[in-house]
Amino acid sequence: MTFIKTLIYKLLNKQISNIYNKRFDNHNNTPKGVFWNSKLSQDLRLNIILDKILKIAKSEEFSIADIGCGYGRLYEVIKERNLDGKVQYYGFDINQKLINFCKNNKDFKNVEFAISALPFKKTDYVVMSGTYNLTPTNNIPLWEDYIIKNLTSNWKLVEKAMIFNCLIKEKKEINKALYYTELSWIKRVCENNFGKIQIFKNQLLKDDITIVIKKSP
Repeated sequence: MTFIKTLIYKLLNKQISNIYNKRFDNHNNTPKGVFWNSKLSQDLRLNIILDKILKIAKSEEFSIADIGCGYGRLYEVIKERNLDGKVQYYGFDINQKLINFCKNNKDFKNVEFAISALPFKKTDYVVMSGTYNLTPTNNIPLWEDYIIKNLTSNWKLVEKAMIFNCLIKEKKEINKALYYTELSWIKRVCENNFGKIQIFKNQLLKDDITIVIKKSP
């Protein structure tokens, strides 16, 4: 990676963090506080990811690195589903305010939160829900480079599977600060960089797909 690209990515991270600071100040630890339209849509995406993990893990215990963890809603869902006894959860976000909130949440026990766009060590599953939807730039190639860079870096720290969701349309675009990819583009990028993938669509999420990429044994 060139020095200039490194600076650009750092600037994007700073811009994203500033956007979330303002949003969280206005809406606190609610779906709207991290740019979800509703609790239903936020939780549906998180439960889809958890269901995909459980299908792979079966009855085994496992670790999760939640990239772009926000205020820790995925861990709340894990607890609501009584899975916290078999899951070692790690939450990561580039926003200091969100991480501070998670660290100070007395309901979050035996979990770790840190400021980072990557896990600190290898984990069974690395997941991202909506992590790359909101963009501070209108430059589609730049944002796609940013996505590829982050996915590639996270992939290196995956033991079993990487699972993430993204917004899609027939033609890629950035609309009201939301990035919509093309199915053919994200499929090609993932297959070229990571290997075989699985793509899942839910009828309740019209413009949304979930991608599962398993590590080869």
